[in-house]
Amino acid sequence: MTDEEDIWNSLFHLAALRAYLEVHATSKRFPPDSEATRRRAYDLYEDALAEKNGRPRRPGSIIT
Repeated sequence: MTDEEDIWNSLFHLAALRAYLEVHATSKRFPPDSEATRRRAYDLYEDALAEKNGRPRRPGSIIT
């Protein structure tokens, strides 16, 4: 597996990309706010890990 494939198969990297795009779409800023992106990425990552491990997501999670 190449480094590029590792990145696209990494839960955290996908969460970070989704967070970046969500924060940009919401704020209409480019680049999006790094702190808001970081917080959103970790929330998405925690929810993805919970789902992967068969645990319930955090209350109020909006992961789809």
